[in-house]
Amino acid sequence: MFTGIIKEVGQVEKIVKQRGTTQLVIRSNDLWSNCEVSDSVSINGVCLTVVKKQKCLLFFDAIDSTLKKTNLKKIRTSGYVNLELALRVGDKLGGHFVLGHVDGEAKLIKKIKIKNFWRLDIELLSKDRNFILENGSIALEGISLTVKRILAKYFSVELIPFTYEHTNLKYKKIGETLNIEFDQLLKVRGSV
Repeated sequence: MFTGIIKEVGQVEKIVKQRGTTQLVIRSNDLWSNCEVSDSVSINGVCLTVVKKQKCLLFFDAIDSTLKKTNLKKIRTSGYVNLELALRVGDKLGGHFVLGHVDGEAKLIKKIKIKNFWRLDIELLSKDRNFILENGSIALEGISLTVKRILAKYFSVELIPFTYEHTNLKYKKIGETLNIEFDQLLKVRGSV
C-alpha cells in the first residue's frame, strides 16, 4: 500500500524483454538506499517488487498482464517514472491509500498552465464514471490528486508547482496515457 506522495522521479536505465516478463532497470539516486530486495515500490502507480539492487539501480520484473493493463509497456530507456516506497507502519499518510493496482490507462487530453499552477484534463470513459467524484481522490501515475471537475468526456485535476516539478507529469505530452487508480472507497460505491 502507498500514499500517492512521490518520493523521487527515477529514470529508466534499461528494459530487458524476456519470455512472459519484462525487466525494468530504474536509476534512483535517493530511494535505492532505502530499498531492499523483495520490497514493494510503486512505479507510475504500479506495485512492483525489487528483485535486484546495485549502486543507484533498482531491478523489477513485470509480467505481461501487468504491462498490458498499464502504461509501463510504453516506457522507453531514458524515460522518467514516479517512485514511492510502500507505506510502513508509523509513516506519514499525506495523500490517500493507493494500492498500486492500476485500473487502466487514461489519455491526457489537455495540459494548461494557469497563473502558477497546472490543470490537466484526463479522458473519462463512460465505464469509469461511477468511480470518480468531484473533490474525491484519484491516483494518476501513482500521484494522489483531487478531482476538481467532471464533464461528459473528461475530468480535471490541478497541480501545485511542487507536484508538477517533482513528478513525471512535467514530461507528459498531450495524447500520452497515464496510469489511473480509482479510490477504493469509490470503487465500492460504484459497484453497488
